[in-house]
Amino acid sequence: MMHPGQRQAELQVMRWAERHPDARTVPPHIDSCLDRIRRYEQMTTAEARVKVDPYQLASIEIDLLDQLPAYSARREAEQELAVYVDRVASETLSPDLYQVAQSLHDCRQTGAVGIKPDGGMMIAWDQKCGHVRLCPDESREETQRLAEWYLPPLVEFKKADPRNRIFYAVFTDHNFRPGQLRAGKKYLFEKFKNWMQPARPMCRVMFEDGPACAVPRRPKGEQPITLKADATPWDLHGALVIQEDPLSAAGDWNVHLNAFLLVRGRFDYAAARAEWGANVHFQEIDGTPESVRGALLEAIKYSARIVPEKSQDKAEAGESAAPAMTEWPADRWLEWWRAGQRFRRVRSYGCLYGLHEKRWNAMTEREQVNTCALAEIPPVGVAGAAWRELGEDTRAKLRRVMTHGEPLDMSLVEWVGAVKFCEDGVYSVSLIPGDNFSGSGAGRTSSAGSARPFDPGGGRHGP
Repeated sequence: MMHPGQRQAELQVMRWAERHPDARTVPPHIDSCLDRIRRYEQMTTAEARVKVDPYQLASIEIDLLDQLPAYSARREAEQELAVYVDRVASETLSPDLYQVAQSLHDCRQTGAVGIKPDGGMMIAWDQKCGHVRLCPDESREETQRLAEWYLPPLVEFKKADPRNRIFYAVFTDHNFRPGQLRAGKKYLFEKFKNWMQPARPMCRVMFEDGPACAVPRRPKGEQPITLKADATPWDLHGALVIQEDPLSAAGDWNVHLNAFLLVRGRFDYAAARAEWGANVHFQEIDGTPESVRGALLEAIKYSARIVPEKSQDKAEAGESAAPAMTEWPADRWLEWWRAGQRFRRVRSYGCLYGLHEKRWNAMTEREQVNTCALAEIPPVGVAGAAWRELGEDTRAKLRRVMTHGEPLDMSLVEWVGAVKFCEDGVYSVSLIPGDNFSGSGAGRTSSAGSARPFDPGGGRHGP
């Protein structure tokens, strides 16, 4: 019996071929369908080709099954959100949202099970929605990627000097009324930039701190100009800032910033709060990789993932009545969605700014050649050049490789089964018969076509 993912891919290819009978090349989305068909075809012949230790497969399966409730809950939450977004599209007359809702509905429904060269399990999902602000698994992948990207420079800063310290802070301001979210998001980032290097009244002649200037005397009514001071109340070397903007229980927007501050020497909480103009939560992090990673993962989580989960937990504990996303009024959700388009919620400053450029320029020419090979870029004219001398397309390909690492050679993956999200809210898996697995004392593990609960491992195992 043909797997639903394979059938859907073949239909897409056939429809495209009928519309383009004279085409000599295929577009990327059709090429992706062809790859999907090849995976499922290899799966059907795996019984005769693949020799895998059954105990290795059983170990992977047991580990995944242990996590099944969490993964199933994320998939069900995404399905509920898809229904909600579809309703928002109807109520707000926003036809572009129908496609968003459909992509959420189709996300990670089916996929091929593969064993990587290192023996690890992976799922090649037939479709991913790509909405990191909405999909729990996409959000999880993005959170882990950003955490691992910023972890090394944070830890290196802490180790570089015994005076160096890392602080986690939460900056808040007044809530913003409906219709003001986009402006509020911009305002809070601008306020933080000014907080990092406060503007102070300076003498027009001597450029010294102070509202007055003795010589020459200012004309009556003239105010001192405001310039950036050379010295600040703290020696701030860099910052990583993540913005969150959930809807509050009162129906307005609770925009706030989660920030990691890289400070050398003394840091006066009272002076920092006074400069911000409101209370700020500060907490020092000891700087070990474990503590920094944990703090990053917690701070970078997307509000689209946090609000539906944490708001429910807090409501049960009596701590907050903030609504889950699917409980937001349709016009509020539309404002939130529009305000987040083409807006960078994660920003870096100081020594954390421009890490791709710094790492590229610090590479030897041989390392740059190797990076070009991973990015499938001809090294001539690229290796040995400064980052800013490269074209934007080249930099984009290099960023992808530098951030995500060496891509997996999919031709080396053995496709041994398939997964499907079922109507009862659990995943089922079909694996090749266990009789063909190698290994002493190996017994039958699972038969082709059998359906059992299965946890796909989320984005960690997908390409």
